[in-house]
Amino acid sequence: MRKNLVEATPGRRLKSWRLRATVLLVLLGAYIAYRQFVPAAPSPVPPSAEASLADITQTVQAAGVLQPRLKVDVGAQVSGQVRQLHVQLGQQVKKGELLVSLDPELARSEVAQAEAAVAQQFAQIEVRQADLKIARREVERQRRLLAGEATAATEAERADTELAKLEADLRGQSANLKRLQAELDKRKLSLGYTSITAPMDGTVVNLPVQEGQTVIAAQITPVMVTLANLDEITVRARVPEADIAQIKVGQQARFITLAGEAQRYEGKVRVIQPVPERAGNAVFYNVLFEVDNKARKLLPEMTVQVNVETGAARKVLSVPMVALGERSEDGRFVVQVLDAQNKQHPRQVRTGLQDGARVQVLDGLKAGEKVLLAPPSAAEQAASAASASVSK
Repeated sequence: MRKNLVEATPGRRLKSWRLRATVLLVLLGAYIAYRQFVPAAPSPVPPSAEASLADITQTVQAAGVLQPRLKVDVGAQVSGQVRQLHVQLGQQVKKGELLVSLDPELARSEVAQAEAAVAQQFAQIEVRQADLKIARREVERQRRLLAGEATAATEAERADTELAKLEADLRGQSANLKRLQAELDKRKLSLGYTSITAPMDGTVVNLPVQEGQTVIAAQITPVMVTLANLDEITVRARVPEADIAQIKVGQQARFITLAGEAQRYEGKVRVIQPVPERAGNAVFYNVLFEVDNKARKLLPEMTVQVNVETGAARKVLSVPMVALGERSEDGRFVVQVLDAQNKQHPRQVRTGLQDGARVQVLDGLKAGEKVLLAPPSAAEQAASAASASVSK
């Protein structure tokens, strides 16, 4: 009984394999029949866009900082103690208006001393002038006596010498009087400097001193008040080295504030500063332009994003920027043009202005032609071709 069971096992296994092979053949035949009657789904159409007419406005973007067009640090020209501050931060002042008062007592004392020295010198000059009159009369008397042979020649010579000495001394005294008078004027000027006034119309934007503080003006002029004219604001835009060649004086520049109603401000490039600024390995050039600020909505040191318009074209042939492939040595770009069967054909085009989304096509394409978006690079195409060759 056991022997018959062992002999029957190989037969059963053979039947099982035959059954499985039959099922596989049936399934394969069914799939082939399905593929004959139901075609394969078409490959997806690659993303593309048509070359069409559009307006292109090319701009250079740069970070900008606002600063007053005119700003003056008003300093103290004499040393002294701050007696009173007549202004406060943010206050509008007119030219000549009193800003700060220093203690004038020391300056007044110096003026009084200079006046006394001048008065003393006047008295000395008057004494010398009186002596000079006496000496001149003596010279005349000696000359008369000498003419009548009533005196010796030596006496007449002595009188002439004395007169010459007095005249020289008087000239020295007069020169000293001028020096003392100049010193007096200087002291009076210093007394006037104890009242610090505004050199222009403006707004107080900095007030670094306090009442009672002592300022020393011997070596460095201490800043008492900083005034700024905020009616006109200068925008200092830091343009990267790669973009500075596109910037020209007179180009339109604009920015939008981040606060409030996001108002738009416009101006024209006034100057391109030739000396660059460095930030690490990056090089930037300052581009300056002015905007009106009579509404006082702009404040110094605000940061803004500046757009400088470097070119504009209306109704020109253009394609999306993402359609551009690699750039050749002559400056042209490769685009993949799609035919009616969506087959790709490389073509070189010459480009012009670009606004970040679209680029102007100067030649190489016609309106209505389709171009592949985000075309593969040459390296990617080579890798794809190599992969297809290996799979075959």
